[in-house]
Amino acid sequence: MHRWDAQAALGDPEPIEPELACDGIDEVLDVIVPSRLRGPEDAREGHGETYHFHRTDGPGEWLVRFDAQGATVTREHAKGDVAVRGAASDLLLFLWGRLPGERLEVLGDASLLGRLFELVPPG
Repeated sequence: MHRWDAQAALGDPEPIEPELACDGIDEVLDVIVPSRLRGPEDAREGHGETYHFHRTDGPGEWLVRFDAQGATVTREHAKGDVAVRGAASDLLLFLWGRLPGERLEVLGDASLLGRLFELVPPG
Protein backbone atom coordinates (compact mmCIF):
# COMPACT_ATOMS: atom_id res chain seq x y z
CA MET A 1 0.00 0.00 0.00
CA HIS A 2 2.84 2.40 0.83
CA ARG A 3 4.45 1.81 -2.56
CA TRP A 4 1.15 2.49 -4.30
CA ASP A 5 0.62 5.68 -2.27
CA ALA A 6 4.12 6.94 -3.09
CA GLN A 7 3.68 6.23 -6.79
CA ALA A 8 0.22 7.86 -6.77
CA ALA A 9 1.75 11.00 -5.28
CA LEU A 10 4.12 11.21 -8.24
CA GLY A 11 1.83 10.11 -11.06
CA ASP A 12 0.34 6.84 -12.25
CA PRO A 13 0.84 4.03 -9.73
CA GLU A 14 1.40 0.42 -10.73
CA PRO A 15 -1.29 -2.02 -9.57
CA ILE A 16 -0.59 -4.14 -6.52
CA GLU A 17 0.48 -7.68 -7.45
CA PRO A 18 -2.72 -9.79 -7.59
CA GLU A 19 -1.85 -12.43 -4.96
CA LEU A 20 -0.47 -9.82 -2.57
CA ALA A 21 -3.63 -7.77 -3.07
CA CYS A 22 -5.77 -10.86 -2.40
CA ASP A 23 -3.91 -11.39 0.89
CA GLY A 24 -4.51 -7.72 1.65
CA ILE A 25 -8.25 -8.11 1.08
CA ASP A 26 -8.24 -11.03 3.54
CA GLU A 27 -6.42 -8.86 6.09
CA VAL A 28 -8.84 -5.95 5.68
CA LEU A 29 -11.90 -8.16 6.03
CA ASP A 30 -10.60 -10.48 8.76
CA VAL A 31 -8.64 -8.03 10.94
CA ILE A 32 -9.31 -4.39 10.15
CA VAL A 33 -13.09 -4.53 9.71
CA PRO A 34 -13.74 -6.24 13.09
CA SER A 35 -11.33 -3.96 14.95
CA ARG A 36 -12.93 -0.78 13.57
CA LEU A 37 -16.45 -2.00 14.37
CA ARG A 38 -15.77 -2.49 18.06
CA GLY A 39 -14.23 0.84 18.98
CA PRO A 40 -15.58 1.70 22.46
CA GLU A 41 -16.69 5.29 22.02
CA ASP A 42 -17.88 5.11 18.43
CA ALA A 43 -19.08 1.54 18.01
CA ARG A 44 -20.84 1.03 14.71
CA GLU A 45 -23.71 -1.36 14.24
CA GLY A 46 -24.80 -2.97 11.03
CA HIS A 47 -28.40 -3.71 10.13
CA GLY A 48 -27.98 -6.81 8.00
CA GLU A 49 -26.18 -5.19 5.06
CA THR A 50 -24.38 -7.70 2.84
CA TYR A 51 -21.48 -6.97 0.51
CA HIS A 52 -20.17 -9.43 -2.07
CA PHE A 53 -16.62 -8.74 -3.25
CA HIS A 54 -15.63 -10.66 -6.37
CA ARG A 55 -12.09 -10.76 -7.68
CA THR A 56 -12.01 -10.90 -11.49
CA ASP A 57 -8.31 -11.62 -12.05
CA GLY A 58 -8.16 -14.95 -10.21
CA PRO A 59 -9.98 -16.89 -7.54
CA GLY A 60 -11.39 -14.91 -4.65
CA GLU A 61 -14.86 -14.06 -3.43
CA TRP A 62 -15.94 -12.69 -0.07
CA LEU A 63 -19.35 -12.10 1.47
CA VAL A 64 -19.46 -9.66 4.37
CA ARG A 65 -22.58 -9.34 6.52
CA PHE A 66 -22.88 -6.53 9.06
CA ASP A 67 -25.28 -6.86 11.98
CA ALA A 68 -25.57 -5.83 15.63
CA GLN A 69 -22.94 -8.40 16.64
CA GLY A 70 -20.34 -7.15 14.16
CA ALA A 71 -19.27 -8.50 10.79
CA THR A 72 -19.25 -12.03 9.46
CA VAL A 73 -16.95 -12.79 6.55
CA THR A 74 -17.25 -15.92 4.43
CA ARG A 75 -15.39 -16.85 1.30
CA GLU A 76 -18.10 -17.89 -1.08
CA HIS A 77 -20.08 -16.97 -4.13
CA ALA A 78 -23.31 -15.60 -2.71
CA LYS A 79 -25.74 -12.82 -3.47
CA GLY A 80 -25.20 -9.66 -1.45
CA ASP A 81 -27.23 -6.47 -1.28
CA VAL A 82 -24.42 -5.02 -3.37
CA ALA A 83 -21.74 -6.79 -5.38
CA VAL A 84 -18.40 -5.18 -6.13
CA ARG A 85 -16.31 -6.76 -8.88
CA GLY A 86 -12.81 -5.96 -10.02
CA ALA A 87 -9.16 -6.94 -10.05
CA ALA A 88 -7.73 -7.80 -6.65
CA SER A 89 -5.59 -4.64 -6.66
CA ASP A 90 -8.60 -2.43 -7.35
CA LEU A 91 -10.73 -4.17 -4.70
CA LEU A 92 -8.00 -3.69 -2.09
CA LEU A 93 -7.48 -0.06 -3.06
CA PHE A 94 -11.23 0.51 -2.84
CA LEU A 95 -11.39 -1.04 0.64
CA TRP A 96 -8.58 1.29 1.74
CA GLY A 97 -10.41 4.30 0.28
CA ARG A 98 -7.81 4.85 -2.43
CA LEU A 99 -10.10 4.19 -5.41
CA PRO A 100 -13.73 5.26 -5.83
CA GLY A 101 -16.45 2.69 -6.35
CA GLU A 102 -16.96 4.04 -9.87
CA ARG A 103 -13.70 2.34 -10.88
CA LEU A 104 -15.27 -1.05 -10.15
CA GLU A 105 -18.27 -2.94 -11.46
CA VAL A 106 -21.06 -2.43 -8.92
CA LEU A 107 -24.27 -4.46 -9.02
CA GLY A 108 -27.24 -4.13 -6.72
CA ASP A 109 -27.74 -1.32 -4.22
CA ALA A 110 -24.82 0.99 -5.00
CA SER A 111 -25.92 3.38 -2.24
CA LEU A 112 -24.55 0.82 0.23
CA LEU A 113 -20.98 1.64 -0.81
CA GLY A 114 -21.16 4.82 1.26
CA ARG A 115 -22.67 2.88 4.15
CA LEU A 116 -19.66 0.53 4.08
CA PHE A 117 -17.37 3.45 4.88
CA GLU A 118 -19.71 4.66 7.62
CA LEU A 119 -19.42 1.24 9.26
CA VAL A 120 -15.72 0.84 8.56
CA PRO A 121 -13.92 4.11 7.78
CA PRO A 122 -11.03 3.46 5.39
CA GLY A 123 -7.48 3.77 6.67
